[in-house]
Amino acid sequence: MDDVLRRLGLLEGDVSVIKTEVAGMAAQFPNLATKADVEAVKTEVAGIEAQLPHLATKAAVDGIAAQLPHLATKAVVDGIAAQLPHLATKADVLAIKADISDWKTSIIQWMVGTSIAMAALVFTIAKFVH
Repeated sequence: MDDVLRRLGLLEGDVSVIKTEVAGMAAQFPNLATKADVEAVKTEVAGIEAQLPHLATKAAVDGIAAQLPHLATKAVVDGIAAQLPHLATKADVLAIKADISDWKTSIIQWMVGTSIAMAALVFTIAKFVH
């Protein structure tokens, strides 16, 4: 019996130390929510749910996602984008389009200039031949 009383005394001492430590922690963290605060939030959420029954719940959204497994998620799209860094972006395409436009203008100028020079050469040769 003495052993049981000794163990009970040790247990009571340990519990009192734990109570003191918990009270000290509660004093250090006054901004943490209490059980009453959490219950108040649960009550408010239940009221909001009652007023908005047409909104989808997390379970409903998860059910829809489970029915549509073939749709790509953001993670899948990001993974594909990471694997294909060599593809052109919109900015790249616009830059290439501008370069091609410049090249077309340059080629047209060269062709017109060359045609004028050839015509002048033909007329000069024709003038000397006659």
